[in-house]
Amino acid sequence: MIYCLTGKILKKTLDSAVISCGGVGYAVQIPATTGEALPAPGQEGTVYTVMNVSENDVSLYGFATEEQRDCFKMLTSVSGVGPKAGLAILSVMTPEKIALAASSGDHKAFTKASGVGPKLARVLFSSTCFFILLSIISTCFPFVNG
Repeated sequence: MIYCLTGKILKKTLDSAVISCGGVGYAVQIPATTGEALPAPGQEGTVYTVMNVSENDVSLYGFATEEQRDCFKMLTSVSGVGPKAGLAILSVMTPEKIALAASSGDHKAFTKASGVGPKLARVLFSSTCFFILLSIISTCFPFVNG
């Protein structure tokens, strides 16, 4: 597992970045919020990563903060929520907004993300998933409980 990458930003768009570490350029898929937070190409930056290995692909997902990364892991652990939806959600919502939406039962907040419709938003709040989600979020963001 690759915990984080720190190096020179070679290329940056709203949904991807290439970071040079030790002479190797790592391509990472990122949410728009991370693209906005990373420094300009040519400068040094850090992304916290999640590696996804499937039968046909190895992908790296990068995040500006550890909280974003942890939320991505939590979101993609819910059945039906893949990396694309997880990135889309984190492109329009901060981890704090995700925590607030989960604690208040506002499943509609998730539909602001591209590709996340009402059905998928409701899946996030099905009884089992909601309690898992809230448990993880309240551990990461204790302010949610008051």
